[in-house]
Amino acid sequence: MQAPHAVAKIVEALRQAHGDAATRLMLDAGMTLETLIDALLNAPLSHGDAVRLMATALEAGDFDITPDFTTRPSHRKFVYDPPGSLRVVDIVMLTEQRAFSSAEIRLRLRY
Repeated sequence: MQAPHAVAKIVEALRQAHGDAATRLMLDAGMTLETLIDALLNAPLSHGDAVRLMATALEAGDFDITPDFTTRPSHRKFVYDPPGSLRVVDIVMLTEQRAFSSAEIRLRLRY
């Protein structure tokens, strides 16, 4: 594992939001980035820590991500509420072909 402490915090946030059995299923079968963002933003973490964990989940290599953004140029765009604030509420991945919402991006923990 590349970022074991971050993965542990992500797992704990998912467990608090969805329970142990559902979290195991999400980690094995996969979940949307939207699900992860929701769990992290509602966890007892600072907002900055939650955003760092979102970024780590996408960058560290501990999760298989579908679609694969490593094979072509892509850019992560944070969505703020309200616009211009520092309160991140979502992430969109931009590629040359299109934008992928967090509901379209799937993550599955690598073992």
